[in-house]
Amino acid sequence: MQSGEKSSFVLYAEYLKHIQKLNMKQRGELLTAILCYAARESMPELDAATDMMFGVIQERMDRDYAAYMEKVEKRREAGKLGGRPKANGFSEKQEKAKKANGFSEKQNNPDSDTVLDTVLDIKKESKEKSSRFSPPTRQDVSEYCREKGYSDFDVERFIDYYTSNGWMVGKNKMKDWKATVRNWARQGRATKPNNTSGNKFNNFSQRQYDYDDLERKLLNSKPVN
Repeated sequence: MQSGEKSSFVLYAEYLKHIQKLNMKQRGELLTAILCYAARESMPELDAATDMMFGVIQERMDRDYAAYMEKVEKRREAGKLGGRPKANGFSEKQEKAKKANGFSEKQNNPDSDTVLDTVLDIKKESKEKSSRFSPPTRQDVSEYCREKGYSDFDVERFIDYYTSNGWMVGKNKMKDWKATVRNWARQGRATKPNNTSGNKFNNFSQRQYDYDDLERKLLNSKPVN
């Protein structure tokens, strides 16, 4: 882990209802994959159900990390400008008195402040994205795939699929179409016909799964102990 990089991540309680659909072995493999991804270590191979759940968590981890690094950069820039002005003597004494009596609004803990700021920023970002989402055009998706190097991505299939279901992901309205494109590319769901050579995200042949059927089974099945 390089200096300045985030050494922790947030797991959200909303994942529980989906993780409960996995058996105990799959849950252990999922946790291992999450920790490996956070530590930039080699990823274990997952079965289809576990891999689908990991994809959802991975996208959220990527957004959290981006928000954290943006916050770090803003604070670094503020530090270059001299930081917070020094208080006069009277104000400093008042602040010390408040802290001594337990009235400080925030404890002097940079790590806790950073985590709190990151969580608040993520919640704000999620609300903004959900309120302003608009479906992408074919050109939007094509340009993004070209930017990411997804040469085998079937743009027409992606657009037709989500146009037909009202741009829903499972039971929820889509919030980030770029994240959905990345997830499809990683799972090999939108490769062009007769493509058996894999894609740029792995060096092994793509396994064929009916992900729509698998997702329905996961959402409607009972937990496996």
